Amino acid sequence: MRNYSIILLILIFLTGNQLLKAQQFPVSSHYVFNNYSLDPGFAGLFANGEAYLNYRKEWASFNGNPSTIRANGFTQIRPGMFLGGELLNDKVGIFNRFRVKLNYTYGVQLADIQYLNFSVWGSLFQSSINVDAINADPNDPLTKDISKLNGTDVNAGFSLVYNRDKFTLGFGMPTLFRTKDAYSGGASGKFAFEQEILFHISNRFLLAPDWHLQPFVMWSRTNNMPSIIDISATVFYMEKYWLTMLYRNSSMLAIGVGGELYQGLTMAYTYEIGMRGINGRLGGAHEISLGFRFGIKDEKAAKKTKGKKSNAFRRLDGNRPQPTEFEYRRTN
Repeated sequence: MRNYSIILLILIFLTGNQLLKAQQFPVSSHYVFNNYSLDPGFAGLFANGEAYLNYRKEWASFNGNPSTIRANGFTQIRPGMFLGGELLNDKVGIFNRFRVKLNYTYGVQLADIQYLNFSVWGSLFQSSINVDAINADPNDPLTKDISKLNGTDVNAGFSLVYNRDKFTLGFGMPTLFRTKDAYSGGASGKFAFEQEILFHISNRFLLAPDWHLQPFVMWSRTNNMPSIIDISATVFYMEKYWLTMLYRNSSMLAIGVGGELYQGLTMAYTYEIGMRGINGRLGGAHEISLGFRFGIKDEKAAKKTKGKKSNAFRRLDGNRPQPTEFEYRRTN
């Protein structure tokens, strides 16, 4: 039965069936604190540099379930200018996709507490189907003389992020061009990347001394695919520890916890569970991240502020140049 499922998966790839494309790229719930993984336009809001390593495993009840490894980060290269990128490897059964993304972000200060970031990026994709993994009839014309189907694509994207105090509003196109990837090895089928639109809005409210609430709404729409809508609420304690609850319109609920371990070093874990339909039968998803925020504070300052609030999740003020003055104000 498993062999028939794998062969059916190949047929879907080769015929371009839209049923497979309900999700063009792997989703993540950790953007609520690793904002840069959602939108590179967030570069510089919290620190002068960030680096994250993320692992995600979905569909715990399904053989060949999707797994994703992602590394992303950015650094300041000049006042108001940030350079960053991402490495992503996504594997679903016999299908594997590797992505390299390089992006540039530029920000200006519009007014006293108002900022605007503009980000552009380019991506390189390498996709493959491991036909050798199929235990099928060697004389089957579908797989005969084919060991692997490969394809390479390039794409681009852009975004704008507006920030006023603790409020952010963003819009972008993570996938700007619709492309088709013709696989080598004699296959006549093609795999398409569709244009994608992203919108997000968030704010942070003071609930009590040391306690903040951050609601976050994300809407993503890919051509010819259903929209993805996330609504989440994250409670921060001392700008250092957090608890997140997230609902996705695909009937998925996520609960996550995380915090700063030491001087900008952070760790987070999220568990997602499908509430009904096919998501409820495939099992939950596990996601874990390890990250570091640069330029938070030095070791001497840490000793003086032991037990006090952390700067790791506090928005930086003046971290972009004003229209007439291209200098940062120091954050400490």
